[in-house]
Amino acid sequence: MSNDLMRKQSKNILNAINNFVSNTGLNDVKTTFDSKIGIASVIGNKDGFQYTTTLTKHMNGVVQTTTQFATNLGKEALISQIKALRKQGYKQQQIADMLKISQATVSKYLRK
Repeated sequence: MSNDLMRKQSKNILNAINNFVSNTGLNDVKTTFDSKIGIASVIGNKDGFQYTTTLTKHMNGVVQTTTQFATNLGKEALISQIKALRKQGYKQQQIADMLKISQATVSKYLRK
């Protein structure tokens, strides 16, 4: 794939992310984009809930996954959320970023 085409696709994805953030009214937004593996994530807060939307590029199009959970979770609810996100295929560091905890805490809770 040419560099010009890759830059154009990256720009389109970043525009889509910015539009998503504007339309949903999220606060404390963090976005990540990995053009090599085709994954873009948006993490933000709204009305006491944490929202994570991940766009994954596949051969036949793009798959969008959205996760919503309450912030300030108790320990048992946090462990449950960490395990649910791991089952969805998120890596430990991604889970840590979403929940605003350390990767070491994620690792510890996944062992429980």
